[in-house]
Amino acid sequence: MTDAQKLAGILPGYEIGAELGRGGYGVVLAGVHKQLGRKVAIKELPPKLASDPGVRSRFLAEARVLASLDHPHIVPLYDYVEVDGVCVLVMESLPGGTVWGRFNGLGYTPSSACAVVMVACAGLHYAHQHGILHRDVKPENLLLTSDGQLKVADFGIAKVLGDNDALATNAGEILGTPAYIAPEQAQGGDLGPAADVYAAGVMLYELLSGKLPFSEEGGGLAIVYRHVYEEPVPLRTVAPAAPAPLAEVVMRALSRKPDERYATAEDFGVAIGEAATASFGQGWFASTEVPVLGGGPIVASTQGVRPPAGAPATVRLPAPPVDQQPLRPTVSVHVRGAAIDADADAVVPVRQVLVNPPWPVPWAVLTAALLGLLAFFALSPPELTAPGPGVLVVNGHDASSAVDVDLSKHFTVRPGKLPAARGFTSMTLDLHVAGAPLVKATAGTPARDGSVDVNANGSAFLAAGTVDAIATFRRGDRELAAVTFPLRTSRAWYSTVPGIAAVLALLFLLAYAESQLAPLRRRGRRRFSSLLGLLVAGGALGALAAVFTWLTGSRPLELEGIVPAAAAGAAAGVALGITTYKAGRRARLRRIARKRGLTGRGAE
Repeated sequence: MTDAQKLAGILPGYEIGAELGRGGYGVVLAGVHKQLGRKVAIKELPPKLASDPGVRSRFLAEARVLASLDHPHIVPLYDYVEVDGVCVLVMESLPGGTVWGRFNGLGYTPSSACAVVMVACAGLHYAHQHGILHRDVKPENLLLTSDGQLKVADFGIAKVLGDNDALATNAGEILGTPAYIAPEQAQGGDLGPAADVYAAGVMLYELLSGKLPFSEEGGGLAIVYRHVYEEPVPLRTVAPAAPAPLAEVVMRALSRKPDERYATAEDFGVAIGEAATASFGQGWFASTEVPVLGGGPIVASTQGVRPPAGAPATVRLPAPPVDQQPLRPTVSVHVRGAAIDADADAVVPVRQVLVNPPWPVPWAVLTAALLGLLAFFALSPPELTAPGPGVLVVNGHDASSAVDVDLSKHFTVRPGKLPAARGFTSMTLDLHVAGAPLVKATAGTPARDGSVDVNANGSAFLAAGTVDAIATFRRGDRELAAVTFPLRTSRAWYSTVPGIAAVLALLFLLAYAESQLAPLRRRGRRRFSSLLGLLVAGGALGALAAVFTWLTGSRPLELEGIVPAAAAGAAAGVALGITTYKAGRRARLRRIARKRGLTGRGAE
């Protein structure tokens, strides 16, 4: 059954239309009252949340209070319906879109941005006076009528669902909007008007600069973490053209401590008005064409700037010119709330996720799988290039399989079932590694039985593991036959030049990889340079793994084994880096939680 069909059965007095939106707090559909012809917006809470009796009781109590709100800049609530655990709100339909949609399209000039947030503060202050906090102030929740009048929507929904806590799933998906959440809300502390002031401050910061005060990297949980534990980027750092008085007002609203912000939304709105008047000059508010009704002291603040108490009288100079080109968001993805359904994980407070973030199990499994793939490419023996049985005899052993030879001593090579070599007068022996020539051994004249004494002393310390030997038989200057066969050196690999070089390379690469993992593990912060370093180190270690299998005689050294092993090692290095970063972030969050006295499951 579709959402529209379900709501049609619950609300028989309404015609249900198309879906208008969907988010962490439910789905919204268009509707029309059949008898009155009034267009409405119908919001249904997610079944996972509405099935909670505690949520439903809070929802009904809050709906009664919301229905009593009567302010020109608050979306009115027309009806509340609860049927078989399904909770539905019927609200005014606003066809003008949202502030976020307008911001993405036409954009806002700095003065218009100030007017928008001031009008929102007027609606917020009225709700605060009636004991209702919004808890999810953001541009998507500022709706517009067809003539551009702004109204704040979704009052109290966050409180209904989560009391004083912001909500998340056990997997770390944030319900609501992490980009605007106040630190005390994420920590589950006592909330007051300052929480909505903080969110409104973030919104003004974004409208004035096109950016958010914190990085959006790392997903919702990382963003919430930054709001709780880090300082925002100063507004004039990202928007140097922003007027200094406005930047000061915005940054005060973004203070992490609630008592350092403006005490009320009205105080914040008045401060914006005074700073904007100082920046844009008299009459700026009327020029924005943002309709305002019932603004009171907020609108009055645009008529002039009040001097500080006791300040001497001064002559006000004309305000400096301010660039009034429309601004649009520069971030490609706006952080929205996570939608949940009946099959979603259990909903928990964000604080609980902050103090007990999940282990990076998927990345650890991926790392192990890639390491297994590396081992497969490095260890799986390829087909050896060898002659048929009896074709060649080395030191009395059939060369159809690898023959162990001490290259520091003389050994013999004799053609067996090789008619083409009959009557040869000389033989040369070349040793190759990975297709590249290593050394040319000297050989004596053939004995009566056709065996040739070979002296490979020059390769005793250069060759290790299994090498390809090419025996070439000649009569005078004419080549009769050439046979490639495998030789496995019996000298200890660690006493050869390649063995010593491989050990030194291994120690260097391990130290380098550790230096790249250390900041990820200790600080829990992702660094592109570290991941790039681990990509290089992993690839080199993968190739080195293939080299060690050659040194120990497990397989020949061939590009067919080196390249895939290096690729698997590079991928494993990046996966290990991400696993370490996520584990380091988990450890860091838990350390900070213990230090700051936060409590929650897993915080002990």
